[in-house]
Amino acid sequence: MSALDTVSVLLSLAVAAISISSTNADWMWLAVSLLGIALVMYPRKYMGGKGYNGFLLVAAAVPMAAQAVLGIYMRFEWTYDLWTVSLIFQSWACVVYGYMLALIIDQSTGIVLSKRWILLFSLLFSVSVSAIYLFFQFSSLYFQGEPVFNTDFQGSEMNDIRIWMNSQLMTPPSVAVPVSIIVAIVMRFWTKRTEKAELMKGGA
Repeated sequence: MSALDTVSVLLSLAVAAISISSTNADWMWLAVSLLGIALVMYPRKYMGGKGYNGFLLVAAAVPMAAQAVLGIYMRFEWTYDLWTVSLIFQSWACVVYGYMLALIIDQSTGIVLSKRWILLFSLLFSVSVSAIYLFFQFSSLYFQGEPVFNTDFQGSEMNDIRIWMNSQLMTPPSVAVPVSIIVAIVMRFWTKRTEKAELMKGGA
């Protein structure tokens, strides 16, 4: 593996460890971290030693490094605002990971994807992850005994709880949509100047 590959894997390992080291384990960050490790290592092992363009590796490493620092801080002080920032980093990383996954599909199967389709795939991948996060949030809150169904909210005294519940469930997709679009636009600007063959190369 290259130095950037190693850094990317180590940062993902750090985020994975931090995400499950507290009593309020964030299983979605664990899943994203493990996915990142798999995406970096897969082409090296199963595609003849190929590797991603350095820009992609850096673009993935930056949000993971930021989340590693933020995750440590959030172990001592969790706030809604910090969680929102964490979701921004997660959506950013997922757009890049989605791009990597699309490149693997393009080069290891008979499916040929243009750079625009790869970019669209990465955008939809990130939004899909946020939808899965919503499902995990719903399940977690349900098993904790929190009111999650409309029939649970009876009376005006439940309004504050309803607002809190809605924020817990809708924040991941609400953050993912604009952040994913912004990151995808940046990726589009960069890939316009980069040939598709340069996005993943190397190997035997």
